[in-house]
Amino acid sequence: MSKTALDTALDVLVARIVEIAQPDRIILFGSAARGDMGPDSDIDLLVVKTDVEHRGHLAQEIYAHLPSVDIPVDVLVVTPEDIERFKDRVGTIIGPAIRDGREIYAA
Repeated sequence: MSKTALDTALDVLVARIVEIAQPDRIILFGSAARGDMGPDSDIDLLVVKTDVEHRGHLAQEIYAHLPSVDIPVDVLVVTPEDIERFKDRVGTIIGPAIRDGREIYAA
């Protein structure tokens, strides 16, 4: 996926996620953030939202309303407390997402 196509897809995705979830932040991570996407890559998004009671339900709501952008999208909903708790824990995705990711939305 070209940088222009990725940026267009991200604009569409961010607008829809903001409409649905009103997040505090959205962080792009993984190969798309690093700039080394391959043919089997997806778009990985960390959606940070304060006071979300059911992260799984919110993720399902986001998935149900995401537009098609011709590439798979993975969404992980977390709270700021989750980030603090898991950012330094080995084996979780939160640490690398925060360290290596790129913030693409902030409220």
